Amino acid sequence: MEENRFGLCMICEQQKLGGIYIVTAFICDDCSSEIVKTNVNDQKYPFFVNQMKKAMYLGNTSLYMN
Repeated sequence: MEENRFGLCMICEQQKLGGIYIVTAFICDDCSSEIVKTNVNDQKYPFFVNQMKKAMYLGNTSLYMN
């Protein structure tokens, strides 16, 4: 049985129940499904890319950990 995951989403920056961890960064189910559906030509795409950079460049992803 999979446990419910709760954390601060690195994309929408809201506390959410249900999502995934990529390394130590939490992404809620809502943002995860929206990212997957977003085309690279979509206006939202650069926003998602910039939000994902947080985990790579800051090196301090403890803010987004449960």
